[in-house]
Amino acid sequence: MIFVDPAYTSQECSACGHVDKANRPDQATFSCTSCGFAEHADVNAAGVVSSRGEIGWAVSHAA
Repeated sequence: MIFVDPAYTSQECSACGHVDKANRPDQATFSCTSCGFAEHADVNAAGVVSSRGEIGWAVSHAA
């Protein structure tokens, strides 16, 4: 298990990494103002958490 900082996961684009409050126009919708990626907000946030976890694991297990 690895800790993932949950800050701004609901506002970060899982496709390009752009963070903006405007990316989350309502509770269920995510639409990136930078690249145009759109997804259900919870699915997008899960992708961000997953990506952060992979990066965190790789850093903690680097040689």
